[in-house]
Amino acid sequence: MTQHDDARPLAAWDDDNSSHPSLVWWSRLDGRYLVEVHRTGNYSATLYIFDHHNGDALIHREENIGLAYGARFGPDVDDVSLWQEKAAEVVDNLNSHT
Repeated sequence: MTQHDDARPLAAWDDDNSSHPSLVWWSRLDGRYLVEVHRTGNYSATLYIFDHHNGDALIHREENIGLAYGARFGPDVDDVSLWQEKAAEVVDNLNSHT
């Protein structure tokens, strides 16, 4: 992640039905963080974590995460599990330093 990365969330925090053509999956974490996966290719995506309590500031970006089967009909449950684990790990590491 670079300091001048201007990525913004595609999902609206208060809208459980948020959608966008590039948004593969999203979730709220710990009532504070917005975790999103944005499609970047047929079988690739980028994982983003935004801090909603800090103006949706980008706190993590991980490029080139895979999309099983291209996520044509929604994300694969194994992919979602990996994304959830990664997001929890990032947030836990962040919180352990505060």
